Amino acid sequence: MEFSEPQVILFVADCERAASFYRALGFAETFRSGDDAPVKIEMALGGFTLGLALPGPAAESHGLSPVTEGDRACLTLWTGDVEGAYAHAVEAGGAPRREPHAFRDVLRVAFVNDPDGHPVQLVQRVG
Repeated sequence: MEFSEPQVILFVADCERAASFYRALGFAETFRSGDDAPVKIEMALGGFTLGLALPGPAAESHGLSPVTEGDRACLTLWTGDVEGAYAHAVEAGGAPRREPHAFRDVLRVAFVNDPDGHPVQLVQRVG
């Protein structure tokens, strides 16, 4: 058995708002379901696909019970400038969560929450 094209789907309150945030972080839209009020938007960055979906339609169509609060997942983005990436993510609508800090002597790490409260970890190799 072979699998391909992995994707993580985040349940969001507003697909357009979430897509705008991730677009500012370099993701490009590859698919949308529903033109006027999308119920799902897919975005890609560096071979990774991120789905942004409304929880209601996912529950109705697929029988899921989406969790819509708390730290349901954490998306990690590597960067060459964690301070700049942190400032950019906050400017793009992310909520500050933890400012850039040293981690294990070889990394600098920061966290923001996306507009739906999902943590986004920004990581830079140092040293």
